[in-house]
Amino acid sequence: MKLLPGVLVSEVDGEYVAVTLGKAGKKFNGMIRMNGTAAFLVQRLQTEQTEESLTDALRENYEVSAEEARANVRSVVEKLHAAGLLEE
Repeated sequence: MKLLPGVLVSEVDGEYVAVTLGKAGKKFNGMIRMNGTAAFLVQRLQTEQTEESLTDALRENYEVSAEEARANVRSVVEKLHAAGLLEE
């Protein structure tokens, strides 16, 4: 899975946001506010990923258990999927 083209992630005053342009903007017109962990995962989703690869990346960059990493990945993926922002 990966993000649709046109999903941009930026840090604004210490907060992370994702906005959509082009094709992605036709599916979701708005802004998504995220914490640093979600922003990290969304950035990784600019390229093809699996839940396992995202979980591994999260564990390599943050001190979290496998269960916590999996739960975080699932939460972010579910939200992006519900917004229609993932290609699968």
